[in-house]
Amino acid sequence: MKSALGLLLGFLATASWGSFYIVGRWLFGEEGDKLNPYLFNLLRFGMAVCAFMPLLFFAKNRALVKRAFTVDLKKFLLIALIGIVMENFLVFYALNFTTSARCSLMANCSPIATVILAYFLLRQKSSFMGIIGMLVGFAGIILAGVAQGGDVYAATGMRSLIGDGMALASGFCWAFFTVFGAKVSDEYGGPVSMFVCFILGGIIMIPVNLFTSSLSDLTAITPRIWGGMFYTGMVTLAIANACWYAALRYLKPVVLGSFGYLSAAITFTLSAIVLKERFSFFFILSIVLVLGGMALMMVNPGKEKKEPLQE
Repeated sequence: MKSALGLLLGFLATASWGSFYIVGRWLFGEEGDKLNPYLFNLLRFGMAVCAFMPLLFFAKNRALVKRAFTVDLKKFLLIALIGIVMENFLVFYALNFTTSARCSLMANCSPIATVILAYFLLRQKSSFMGIIGMLVGFAGIILAGVAQGGDVYAATGMRSLIGDGMALASGFCWAFFTVFGAKVSDEYGGPVSMFVCFILGGIIMIPVNLFTSSLSDLTAITPRIWGGMFYTGMVTLAIANACWYAALRYLKPVVLGSFGYLSAAITFTLSAIVLKERFSFFFILSIVLVLGGMALMMVNPGKEKKEPLQE
């Protein structure tokens, strides 16, 4: 029963992350002229904070949150800036330029970026299979960049390459969050760490919005945008992370990590059904190379911890 519960929680988390790209692409396609990505992310961070507020009902969590703000504030600020603010903005705004499948593929190359950053920041060496997998994954990224395609909103081209680059950069931001935030997460626990990071992410976004947003942007938010904001804030940020960390209580990380491929598969399937995305032979080949490369990197889980694919 515990394993079944862990599998269910893992599925809910990865399905939510997989649907994020569809919702984001749909919002930009339907409401692009009214959608301010800076204000959008500020408000969804606020929703995520509200969702995690029940953590404060427990004295232990309140003590951890207080300690995070008084003892490790600089660490959390850096993690929140790169792993929450920059990662979420880049991966979301990329959907204004590129398709959901391409964005998902590029963003979910974060395990490759994690290996690179782990070497330069922590001097952690990868296995031979890990290096081979990284090279195979890079080949897939390059092939995806030149592959043709498109969806109901636009065809691929130079505009799509801009979005691909932003999504790829978001993967490196998530990799930094994974590598640099590993010790913090071990010390404070995943839910408390995410709660603090969402609070700081929202605080960082306030001055950003003073220069990029106005009252008219707030009044221009349509019911469709509010709905997308609620879904991506409460479901793909808060609930998905809560399900993921809860699943870790019942499943080994290597088992749960494999759900990341399910997240990518959900994105590709929904993009074809909902957004009429067109997949060329070379893009399909790039998907095989990237996911195959990441699988090779996880061949020896005893030495290398498998990280979840990002949102």
